[in-house]
Amino acid sequence: MRAVGDAAVGDGVTAPRPILPRREGRKLDVEPAREAPVATLRTCISIMHSWFIRDEEIDDVLDRVMGQESALLTPEELDELLPRISSHLRQLIRIATMRVSGDWSPELSEVVIRSQRLDATPVPDDFPSARGYARRLAFLVGDVLEVLAVEQEAAQAEGRWSA
Repeated sequence: MRAVGDAAVGDGVTAPRPILPRREGRKLDVEPAREAPVATLRTCISIMHSWFIRDEEIDDVLDRVMGQESALLTPEELDELLPRISSHLRQLIRIATMRVSGDWSPELSEVVIRSQRLDATPVPDDFPSARGYARRLAFLVGDVLEVLAVEQEAAQAEGRWSA
């Protein structure tokens, strides 16, 4: 048996690690951060809000585009809804592609390709065609949500983390 520090090794007992000396408490001499201007904080918060998707917003947009009263949409309302639904679709596609570990599923590949094609298509100028375009966007949002739900279930079944 040989000795390491104060502990004996060789009889099946693991030697405890030597106790390291404690460092003296140091006081860091740094100046506190300056207060940011209110306008800068509002801009940052506004940008961060655009990173998050609220289910109520998606439900509201989908309901207005495809719900029972969608036939009552005015051109002005549609002009307001199209950027919102396009933004939701881009966010959902980004989330879906970032969440996937490994190869993309055929379903994810399909919705990404459909999204890219629809994004490359200009919004029609006439109202009936623009309303059809909005519906295609809405259906695609629904499909991406379905792909995300399937990925979530698979992640939970495999014990993977998924936000």
